[in-house]
Amino acid sequence: MSWWTPLFCGSCQGEKPGGLALTDRGVELCRFTAESRLLDVASGSGETVRHLRARLGCEIQGLDRDPACQSPDVTRGRVEQLPWEDGAFHGVLLECALSQIEVPEQALRECFRVLRPGGRLLLTDLYTRAGPGAQTPLGRLDSREGVERRLRDAGLEPICFEDHTRALIQLWAGALMSGTGEGLEKAAHAVQGVKWGYFLCIGEKV
Repeated sequence: MSWWTPLFCGSCQGEKPGGLALTDRGVELCRFTAESRLLDVASGSGETVRHLRARLGCEIQGLDRDPACQSPDVTRGRVEQLPWEDGAFHGVLLECALSQIEVPEQALRECFRVLRPGGRLLLTDLYTRAGPGAQTPLGRLDSREGVERRLRDAGLEPICFEDHTRALIQLWAGALMSGTGEGLEKAAHAVQGVKWGYFLCIGEKV
């Protein structure tokens, strides 16, 4: 169980700050449509896959490495070695996951590989809002500059970056009020001294 799992108990929000509303925001910025073929990486139970399939009417596949995931909407696999051909997708979603991936460079290169020219990567995650990046017990926290540099190194041009720290604050406040926030104090202590937040970023394959 990850440190953040208890925060989402019964939330129906896709296990990520901002929930499906933030996913919808990113999808609109990416201009995905019913004709888009999409891949949702780190899909979990496939909630985002089902949501976007119903909302857009698009073709979308999920991928997750957790062997406990038994959803027919989700293929088991690793983002570092995606089981699809080059240029297979118009868009890839990688939400609340890159900071947990041991070799982010390989993950982003694979996202680049399976994107068509002009395709877009929708990325959301934790980050540091001030100062350099930091390795913490919660995962690797890059700065905005670090995030954008990783994208460019993988061949993806950052075309949008938005701060959505408010979504993270709202999530934590709700968890504390509902009694599902056990471990939050430990998590906050783990990043003491780091001004951390949550972002949405879009990278385009040019």
